[in-house]
Amino acid sequence: MSSVELDYLAVASNILQKGIVQSGRNGVTKRLPFQTLDFNISQYFPLLTSRQIFYKSALGEYAAFVRQPKHINTFKEFNCNYWNQWADVDGDINVDYGNKWINWGGVNQYEQVLNELKTNPTSRRLLISGWDPSNLSKVDLPCCHYSYQFWSDGINLNLLWNQRSGDWMIGIPSDIILACVMLLSFASLANLQPQNIKMVVGDAHIYREHFENVETQLKNTVYHSPAYTFKPQNSLYTFLPEHLDIMNYKYNNNIKYLLKE
Repeated sequence: MSSVELDYLAVASNILQKGIVQSGRNGVTKRLPFQTLDFNISQYFPLLTSRQIFYKSALGEYAAFVRQPKHINTFKEFNCNYWNQWADVDGDINVDYGNKWINWGGVNQYEQVLNELKTNPTSRRLLISGWDPSNLSKVDLPCCHYSYQFWSDGINLNLLWNQRSGDWMIGIPSDIILACVMLLSFASLANLQPQNIKMVVGDAHIYREHFENVETQLKNTVYHSPAYTFKPQNSLYTFLPEHLDIMNYKYNNNIKYLLKE
């Protein structure tokens, strides 16, 4: 049984029971502040099993991010359709994900952190940011997950993932996958062992349309997290979905959430 999934479901239950009801950009939600998840990826991949997660789309999203997407075709190339809603009539898209990570005014934060991990892995400056206050009114969607801090003892590598806002039932399961791939990518190239991820979500919310499905999901059987293999890369910018192989993924298939756009 997956301990991280039990923690995830406990937060979902807590949001339903104690969440503050509020109307927002996409409808009515119940929300709670500063929810956290902690998990280790050294042996198993933390895919939810209480419902099916279509993880290849999230892997495709990360593959697009590291290619600094400026057109929707970059996402479509990797079978990620989430960003279609943000593209203009010409298919252009303006996101800070990936773009700010790799080229923020000429600074490649990815390369800075990787070089530091290779030469000074116990540094306390292993930080990547995607939050640009000067660009908030220009981007299609300001970064939800906005900062990523690595911590290493010279052998193992850990990641702190900060997120301002998270749709707990649809967005967070995908964000867990993104965090894992980021950690695996850096650990592989820095010759470190990927270990722990801590996620902090400033506003964790569940949409009213999802309440009934959440109740069903909370009653579903939770299975063991699946095993996985990760194919090492020569670059941070060449990840492909097929580089992560998920094995023996067992899940419940009685729930389908509708994406809030």
